[in-house]
Amino acid sequence: MDNVYVDKKHCCGCGVCAQICPVHAIKMVEDEEGFKYPKINPEICTDCGRCRKKCSASSEIKKVDSKFYAVRCKDEELLKKSTSGGAFSLIAKEVINEGGIICGAVFDENFKVKHILSEDISKMRKSKYVQSDIEDCFEKIENELSKGRKVLFSGTPCQCHSLKMLIGENENLITVSLICRGVHSPLLWEEYKNWLKGEDEIKSYDFRDKRRRNDAHTVAYTIGDKETAVTMNEDPLSRIYNKCLSYRPSCYECSYCSADNDFDFTIGDFWGIEKFKPEMYDGNGVSLVITHSEYAEKIIEKVKDEAIVYECSKEQAEQTALKEPAKESILRKLLFKDLVGSKNGEKIQLILKKYGQ
Repeated sequence: MDNVYVDKKHCCGCGVCAQICPVHAIKMVEDEEGFKYPKINPEICTDCGRCRKKCSASSEIKKVDSKFYAVRCKDEELLKKSTSGGAFSLIAKEVINEGGIICGAVFDENFKVKHILSEDISKMRKSKYVQSDIEDCFEKIENELSKGRKVLFSGTPCQCHSLKMLIGENENLITVSLICRGVHSPLLWEEYKNWLKGEDEIKSYDFRDKRRRNDAHTVAYTIGDKETAVTMNEDPLSRIYNKCLSYRPSCYECSYCSADNDFDFTIGDFWGIEKFKPEMYDGNGVSLVITHSEYAEKIIEKVKDEAIVYECSKEQAEQTALKEPAKESILRKLLFKDLVGSKNGEKIQLILKKYGQ
């Protein structure tokens, strides 16, 4: 077998194919844009076809009936630590209370984005717009499920679908899909970080800070002893992201842009809540929570003591990322042409200026 996928736009980089290969013939390798893809060793591959059968691109996601909620936690400190209304923390807490464990994206010590399994969700809060590295998390999830333990996985919809393709039906697996517009190139993020910190070190980075009560549209970071906070509109990396210029190729053909996917939850920012429920809006965030299962409905009932929960209509909850994928422009190709092989601060500075205006 030459490759798992036909076109790069069909591969989300989940790594399931590498995990299930019985002879370990597949490795996930970064391409020139910094995204990981499966690479097959033809000398080992037995052409069994398991990788293609389990690939998420080979199966359409089921569409189910859903319910829609605006959720805002009552704990103001927790609200500040969350990107939107704190729904992820409230849902995760209930799963942990049932003896479960959470798998979510964190910054590691070098501010690379990766998934980990833990009962401590503090680092899993807040948006990280870079594609996360799953590493061996799916294998660890299988191991926890084999013990009869509940596992909540929070990630992009393609990651959730891939995990469900791997695991199959399991009542102890809870999937929380993020409302996703696309994921940054890890290479762009790495080069940006290196330029940003210079000879110092990054001590903190927040893609969505709430200090200005502006729907978390502030980027804040600390380099050495200096803290910087600018609006997303003033931040060149945020502008590149918002222009959809740095996404993985599969993001532009995303098949998960729907409010009715077959996960337990879909969560994200509730844009437009102030139009029909102004008493919930104060600039500090409200979560849109879409439930797709009976278990999710039970969790919503449990969190009502700790949150303001308002059931709304599908029309009220409508978001762009739930209707259509991002549009790819010629500027994306030009950006990566400039980025590939640059790996120096001056080049990154020019890229940020050229594409982040």
